[in-house]
Amino acid sequence: MKNSIKKAPGLGVILVGERKDSRSFVRIKKKACEEVGITSVVVNLPENCTETEVLDAVSALNNQESVHGILVQLPLPCHLSEQKIINAVNVKKTWTGFIP
Repeated sequence: MKNSIKKAPGLGVILVGERKDSRSFVRIKKKACEEVGITSVVVNLPENCTETEVLDAVSALNNQESVHGILVQLPLPCHLSEQKIINAVNVKKTWTGFIP
């Protein structure tokens, strides 16, 4: 893909906690990205992180020019507002289509 558009697309993933199914999904996405030439970066946050920490991670990916899409791995721990965090993703970088 990099050869056809002269730069590698980038995917940023935010993963909160240690859920095995979420970790597996992210691992599969990372491998798929590697196979097609998409650069990927995974931000791992602990289960007990604050909403501010997650929003800061989203903001950092929003501002990173090499990241063209952002995936917030759901479900998030129940003390975090999924809607608020998903809405923080730049609409131009939404990977999942959750943002109107």
